[in-house]
Amino acid sequence: MKTFLRENPTIAFGLALPLLLVVVFLLLSGVPSLLVAPPQYDLLFATEYYNYQKGLKISVINKQVQITNLGQPQNNQNPRIWRYTATTGAVKEIAFILPPDPTLSIHKPNTADTLSPNTLIEVPDLKGLTVDSSSIAPDGYEFSIGNRSSRNIFGGLFYSSRYRHDAILTKNGRSIHLPDATGRYYRGNTHFIGWVVSP
Repeated sequence: MKTFLRENPTIAFGLALPLLLVVVFLLLSGVPSLLVAPPQYDLLFATEYYNYQKGLKISVINKQVQITNLGQPQNNQNPRIWRYTATTGAVKEIAFILPPDPTLSIHKPNTADTLSPNTLIEVPDLKGLTVDSSSIAPDGYEFSIGNRSSRNIFGGLFYSSRYRHDAILTKNGRSIHLPDATGRYYRGNTHFIGWVVSP
């Protein structure tokens, strides 16, 4: 085999070039992970978020997260809120309890404890957090759905379709995939809320 390759350098070059390109690509893709600093800020985002005329609306007002009830949503679909912790890389759900819907109650409840339109929903784990709703974090990271490298030829070759539905943080070529907290990948209806700039 070695003799054949020595006598046919064109064939040897044709076989070696693709392997060399793969090695170079793998080396270059690993460089940003070494040169770009890791994220410094936690991230808040929501899944199963639908922009219906009714339902829960998540907003950042005066750097505070507010959840407003706009009426009973279609199919009783309510968003789930998640917090990505930059120091550990973990994703944790932020739980909140909705007051009962008076239209579904057999007995008429106390009006103070019902889910009436245009009321704010309290979320204890979000209380007191200062949130920056800018698309890019103060440290330069950006949140998006899907691997941006899949748009080029190398991404199409080396990344499966699963990664096109990942939630990722990107900065200067470095990509950090968030854990699949939902169990169904981060497809549509994922809503960016903001960066936690102070606890």
